[in-house]
Amino acid sequence: MYQSDYSLPDLAQGSLLQEFLETLPLPYKTIVAIAYFTSSRISDILLLKNSDIYPNQINIIKSESSLNKLVPITPLLRPYLTIYLNGLKSEESAFLFVNSQGEPLKSWLVFRVLNITARQINLPEVYFFILR
Repeated sequence: MYQSDYSLPDLAQGSLLQEFLETLPLPYKTIVAIAYFTSSRISDILLLKNSDIYPNQINIIKSESSLNKLVPITPLLRPYLTIYLNGLKSEESAFLFVNSQGEPLKSWLVFRVLNITARQINLPEVYFFILR
């Protein structure tokens, strides 16, 4: 599996991103961390498969061009990814972020959860281009 002695980083004490990430459920926290630290689109992140994760890189297939983008797993991203991956059951689905039927999450559902969470901590509505 993956090294598990990680704790989530303190991005900047009191930062809105830190507060937002602390409030989100783990799958959504990981999605936001990947989006933030790799500047990737939500649609591309939701199609990530277990086989796209390498020890030091993530292979993200860009939906608008079908080109591969290898992005490094930075020291700030690694804890989020490691904690999430260690909790996955490997046989459930090839995709990393799935619904109860094993299908990739839909972007509308992710934005719904993000917006509900943002309202709970008095943030404006969340759109991923703000995080990039």
